[in-house]
Amino acid sequence: MEPAALALEMLDITKTFPGVQALDAVSFGCARGEVHALCGENGAGKSTLIKILGGVYRPDGGTIRLDGREVAFSHPIAARRAGVSIIHQELSLLPYRTVAENVFLGVEPTRFGILDRRTMNDQATGLLRRLGSSIAPDALAADLSIAHQQIVEIAKALAIDARILVMDEPTAALDRVDAGRLLDLVRKVSAEGVTIVYISHRMVEIQAVADRVTVLKDGRTVMTAPLAEAPTGRLVRAMVGRDLADFYPPRSSLPPGPPTLNVRGGANGQLHGVSFEVRAGEIVGVAGLEGSGKDALARALIGDEPFEVEAMEIGGRAAKPGHPRAAIQAGIGRLSDDRKREGLLMQQSVRDNATLIERAFAPAFRSPSAEPMSPQSTDKRLIQLDVRAASFDQEAQFLSGGNQQKVIIARWLARDPEIFIFCEPTRGVDVAAKAAIYKIMRDLARRGRAILMISSDLPEIIGVSDRILIMREGTLAGELPGGSTEEEVMAIAVAHDREPHAMAS
Repeated sequence: MEPAALALEMLDITKTFPGVQALDAVSFGCARGEVHALCGENGAGKSTLIKILGGVYRPDGGTIRLDGREVAFSHPIAARRAGVSIIHQELSLLPYRTVAENVFLGVEPTRFGILDRRTMNDQATGLLRRLGSSIAPDALAADLSIAHQQIVEIAKALAIDARILVMDEPTAALDRVDAGRLLDLVRKVSAEGVTIVYISHRMVEIQAVADRVTVLKDGRTVMTAPLAEAPTGRLVRAMVGRDLADFYPPRSSLPPGPPTLNVRGGANGQLHGVSFEVRAGEIVGVAGLEGSGKDALARALIGDEPFEVEAMEIGGRAAKPGHPRAAIQAGIGRLSDDRKREGLLMQQSVRDNATLIERAFAPAFRSPSAEPMSPQSTDKRLIQLDVRAASFDQEAQFLSGGNQQKVIIARWLARDPEIFIFCEPTRGVDVAAKAAIYKIMRDLARRGRAILMISSDLPEIIGVSDRILIMREGTLAGELPGGSTEEEVMAIAVAHDREPHAMAS
């Protein structure tokens, strides 16, 4: 492709932080109307490159061109004025402003120097309709679903006539249906001539939407190719430097043990007559569309929400956790689907985070002869899980998503619960970290622990689970063996008029 045809060129971009070469002569370019996927492990340099494009960082060397014209951004506002819009993984909408106010934030239409609210609402409605959405312009952003917030973010980019739109993990918090709708919007916007840089760890999405793909590794460009020349296997090898033939660890050939978790007739405002069991040594996946009840099930089991049951047993003992502390004491450990808000103290050290449960359940008074909690034992668990940090005194906020998940797992290993509830275990982590987390889960199962995995990632559900439970409208609508197809899972998840598939007793 001739350079003149490129809407965006980043040539030989270099950036160094104290002790770290973040980018080493990285080159990256996109044509007008192209969807260009940018891939790499956490720490590969993607975020630094995008922050340079967005005016957050200034490069130490290299050149940026938009439509052949050299530019240099000293501030995000300058990048935005030049037509560069970045939708971050953690959305930036103001929750208590209206949709229209968010769409035109900083570029509000005025009349005689006064905000022209009618024009703003009308123009916001036009932009949303252009995206095929009927979201009300006067709705509060806080009242919107994540999927609708993503649409508002795209409308916000269109409002400034963005020429370059960067989308960072845009489907990380979406279920399969909403993710599919968002990919349709990506194609629609690119067809209108907007250049899209699409950052994702999800290989299926990249294969579905990208025209070309660039892979970064250790701050260098290691591959740029048309999608037709970049099958998933090649992308994974480029990102991690090796094949991931064992991406999903093999299932155990041994039969599972006795039931560790047994629930009969579970119900609350979102769940109706839920009955299932998870046996020692097995991984049971829970799939379903957004609002199907799969997330509510996790919250009910851990005691975050009321849960009335006909009977519930953990390890053969009657249990009815009414709050999280009781659930933990009964033998349940949970990885939240939002590790930053619910799982970690981000400004505390790695070691402190790994000992939270251990310290919370330590006796209030210890005898002088009692062995104190050992930093050495904590560090040993972190090392065994291959938590990669500058030191275990480092704040958790500076770890990659995969390493943050491992810290939470290390915390629960100190407690050694009988059942682990993994909620969205690999959300926002790279392919190598995914493989590591799947191996940890399988190792726990081999040790006789029971694992309930609740996930919106269907390939993950199918590849990791020994059995798959499918939620629909607050009920368990069916069960399938691990390794079933996505079509089989979705047929149960959306079949409102079908008879429920037989559930295992």
